[in-house]
Amino acid sequence: MISTMTVFVWILTVTLGWLLVTGIAGRLLGARRGWVALSLAGVGGLGAGVVVAGELSDWDWASLDMVAVSLGLGVLFTMTLALAIDLAAPVGTLAQGRSAGLVTIRNPMSAARDEIAPFRRYREVLAIARREGMLSRKATHDQLPTGVRRTLESAGGIFVKLGQVASTRSDVLPSAWCDELALLRSSAEPQPEAVIRPHLEEQLGRPAEQVFESFDWTPLASASMAQVYRAKLRSDDSTSDETSDVVVKVQRTGLAETVAVDRAAIIQLARLVQRRTPLGLSVQPEDLALEFVEGVEEELDFTREAQNGVELAAGLADIDGIRVPKVYSDHSTSKVLTEEFVAAPTIVDDAALASLGLSRTDIADRLISAFLHQIFEVGVFHADPHPGNILIEPDGTIVLIDLGAVGRIGPRQRAAVLELLASASAGDAIALRQALEQIALFDRDVDTRALDAALETFLGRNMTSGGGITATAFEDLAALIGDFGIRLPRWFGTLSRTMVSLEGTLKIIDPDFSLVDAARRHAEARFGRPTVGGLKDSVEKELLQQLPRLRRVPERVDELLSRAVGGQLTAKVSVLSDERDVRLISKLVDRLVLAMIAAATGVGGAILLGVDLGPTFGGSVSINEILGYFGIAAASVLALRVVAGIVRDGVV
Repeated sequence: MISTMTVFVWILTVTLGWLLVTGIAGRLLGARRGWVALSLAGVGGLGAGVVVAGELSDWDWASLDMVAVSLGLGVLFTMTLALAIDLAAPVGTLAQGRSAGLVTIRNPMSAARDEIAPFRRYREVLAIARREGMLSRKATHDQLPTGVRRTLESAGGIFVKLGQVASTRSDVLPSAWCDELALLRSSAEPQPEAVIRPHLEEQLGRPAEQVFESFDWTPLASASMAQVYRAKLRSDDSTSDETSDVVVKVQRTGLAETVAVDRAAIIQLARLVQRRTPLGLSVQPEDLALEFVEGVEEELDFTREAQNGVELAAGLADIDGIRVPKVYSDHSTSKVLTEEFVAAPTIVDDAALASLGLSRTDIADRLISAFLHQIFEVGVFHADPHPGNILIEPDGTIVLIDLGAVGRIGPRQRAAVLELLASASAGDAIALRQALEQIALFDRDVDTRALDAALETFLGRNMTSGGGITATAFEDLAALIGDFGIRLPRWFGTLSRTMVSLEGTLKIIDPDFSLVDAARRHAEARFGRPTVGGLKDSVEKELLQQLPRLRRVPERVDELLSRAVGGQLTAKVSVLSDERDVRLISKLVDRLVLAMIAAATGVGGAILLGVDLGPTFGGSVSINEILGYFGIAAASVLALRVVAGIVRDGVV
């Protein structure tokens, strides 16, 4: 019969022993690991140690030997279980370095709610699609565009933005789909005044009547992110030399929460595609999804849009006939934007253009010149140039509105893009590859000859009869080089989408328009064709830039010659300086060590099975037999893991 004191001592021993065994095992294993997995290993390891110690001591609970053996074996069993958990983990998930085992304190209810939220969103969208008849077998081909548009509109949030982006892809979707999805830009169901007014007044910090002389609560437009209203500022809130007629853009209430859930859902789907499909390996949809979501989140901050307006206005100051609306910063916040009202039709309004007597060719030329000026000279450009965001005033002035999406590109990047456009337009595959090398980071293992051949095929397939190439072809180019393991930077994705949208808008004005050819002409007009005088100026400019380095050349040469004559010239070579070489050698050494451990463990286990001496476990099975079978099992697991890794690498 076990005494009460013995029970109490063992409860205390097990509690403290678990902490001790877990800590010692973690230190002996060396590599940091998650505290949850190590704690579970400690529970199982100490429990196994107590069982084995009990059998060896005939369950003498009051014996100190049983306590000592329990703790000693507990450490060994904990280490074994921890390694078993590591073996069961997916390859690569444990390589966390210093971050392994760090504890992140988070409300478990919030964490569970965040994990479930995307699935609730999926169910909500599917329910909307079912209600709109999209999941019914009776849905006809003609009903699909309207049904999809209504589904996205009812779902709201980022799903509406996805539909807006899809509406610009006339190269992928039929015109009926593009026309229907285009309604998502300004035909969303508006929130009522009872909801918007308190929201607006909370943002402005005072009643609307104190800010606006008049305010029409019937929205001019209602989109997925915001609603736009016509208003007039009070006389004491506007200067006499500027119009007080304004538009007020008010962000929808509850939008931030919806976008947060949609972000998790879209990234979750992108990760699934990236892990489970061949397309995901080359396109990397998770990066694309992150870029898209981050762009949407930037559009939610209207202070960014106001700043974008200031930057674009400065960039377009030297261009006649194009401008952006004036922003009233004193009446704008992160969720409310007040700017000048522009009474003008869109640039693709055929009736308005005809009544104004404006030349389509002139409008297209001025628009492309303005955008190429933004991209290649200013480095800040309007990144959403769909037709609804470009207005034309009676005097022919082009007005760019909705400046929430803006791209930025540096000087070196601009030069590389110009070279890429010129190479593509000229059909030069090698020059195109060299331009891509300046834009993207090429892996040293890329087969440039195969890439040149693929680019040659790409150019042959996409070159038009007139020698031009479309902007949409560059999205095919991104997929092509993705097959070679080359990933383009995010800024290039923003630029290519802008060019696709801009070309779509310009083709509505002029069906024969080629954006790439226009960019090439812009480069020639800016830099001129090569001439003797131009070459001389370029050389002189480059020499001036390199002059500080050239002055140090004689000194460096004299130093090298002096060391060579004195026998002091040495060369330092960094072996395995490339991280990929280090990973390869590490993998080979790890497999070799693992194979040696497996062999030694298997041989040791087989020897122990042949030894009849030693203590018994339960009176019938010797401890040597247990250790022998355990060693053979462990050796089998380790050996199979080595073989599995080799097979997955495709070596055999």
